[in-house]
Amino acid sequence: MKEKFSPVSSQEKLSIPNPHINKWLVTATLLLGSIIAVMDTTIVNIAIPQIQTDLGASIDEISSLATFYIISNVIVMPLTGYLNAFWGRKKFYAGAIILFTVCSLLCGLAWNLPTLVFFRILQGLGAGALLPTAQAILLETFPQEQHGKAMSILGLGVLLGPTIGPVLGGYLTSTVGWRAIFAINVPIGIIAAVMVFLFIHNPPYLNKPQGKFDWVGLIALIIGLSSLQYALENGQRQNWLESKLIVSLLLVGVVAITCLVWWELVIRYPIIDLTVFGNRTFIAGNILGTLTGFMLFAILFITPLFLSQILHYNSLQTGMVLMPGTLATTLVMPIAGLLADRLDPRIPIAIGIAICSGGTWQLSDLTPQSSYWDIFWPQIWRGLGLGLVFVPMSSTTVGNVNKAKRASASGLFNLLHQLGGSVGIAGLTIMLQYLQAFHLSPIDQNVKPQALAATLAYSDMFRYSTLIFLVSYLPLLFLRVRRKA
Repeated sequence: MKEKFSPVSSQEKLSIPNPHINKWLVTATLLLGSIIAVMDTTIVNIAIPQIQTDLGASIDEISSLATFYIISNVIVMPLTGYLNAFWGRKKFYAGAIILFTVCSLLCGLAWNLPTLVFFRILQGLGAGALLPTAQAILLETFPQEQHGKAMSILGLGVLLGPTIGPVLGGYLTSTVGWRAIFAINVPIGIIAAVMVFLFIHNPPYLNKPQGKFDWVGLIALIIGLSSLQYALENGQRQNWLESKLIVSLLLVGVVAITCLVWWELVIRYPIIDLTVFGNRTFIAGNILGTLTGFMLFAILFITPLFLSQILHYNSLQTGMVLMPGTLATTLVMPIAGLLADRLDPRIPIAIGIAICSGGTWQLSDLTPQSSYWDIFWPQIWRGLGLGLVFVPMSSTTVGNVNKAKRASASGLFNLLHQLGGSVGIAGLTIMLQYLQAFHLSPIDQNVKPQALAATLAYSDMFRYSTLIFLVSYLPLLFLRVRRKA
């Protein structure tokens, strides 16, 4: 019979981490690994045209670089709890960094597209393990009353990676060549691996999994997540439900995930610990995390489309418009961490949802005549709001799980956050096509020019996105309030 899920005990809450562990050296180690893992999701995008030319690839072939990297990321995320326990914390985290570093070198040496995609998949497996494990280690290293601070530090690293990725990628690609964007990971990865062996320790409460390896669960996980993620990543290019491949993959993905959940609940030694969902706070936090992923990834996907199609901005102008939002999130995260440690975590989250929703609603007022400053302030409000939501949400959701289960909880939390973003992008893309067709209906076709119809469609999109994100107030009611002892 499965062990019943137990939340954090009061003794754990008051426990002080090992005084012989320097939490700042541990933090620096984890930040190095997290930054290169997250940075690689954006740094490659800049080099895509040059890679395509050098390797003679088509658009569909070159898009597999990003698609399969994300697929391998999401597959390994829910396995981090099991793998941490199976190999040991230090060995597993060091192994993930070494795998990522070696495969980065091999990507830079790839001689054709199939080998580059293969090494990119292996690189994604290493990267997918780094962020969830880093989150779990930080929450174990810092005392309970400093979990907000820990998550704000990690959040800064996670934001720094995608921010510097396009800039660094563009510089290296134009001056050295696209292979340099992979080579830059090697020295950083070597330093991070050495630091892991020096400063990361195996916690005493992680026990090696018992029983036979859950091959059925692993196969169902791989089939389910890879099918869903591939369909979500490529559905727009293949016209969604008009494509038999996309429809088949969606059906296979849903059936496989359903079977996976059933199997993991009935098997004695599962590969994914779903008992963490016995915690009401964890369930509520994951619903909130999924909606936050929707708001973060989907709006960051739709906004550049509006800037390109309606305002005719180039890539540099689009980047300059989006950057203030990222900077606002970066600046507010330390404040959010302080508030999360001092106040009921629902307070900064509620304020953040309101600010982010208000900024997104403001985007619905944009027109083809809008100026830079008309877009600047909505981006600032969205950035401030997301920063206030992300830190207390992460620290409360994962921090309220029993220490021995935090790696599993962190992996599932990051997986649902990522899937929320993928579903959001797919949903808004379909909605945008529908709304444009609606505003260009036969009755109005002679009245409304196409540009006006597209503008109206984007305005509706931003309003609907705001209403969807306001649903976040419902799971917020079920987050547990942590009180001072």
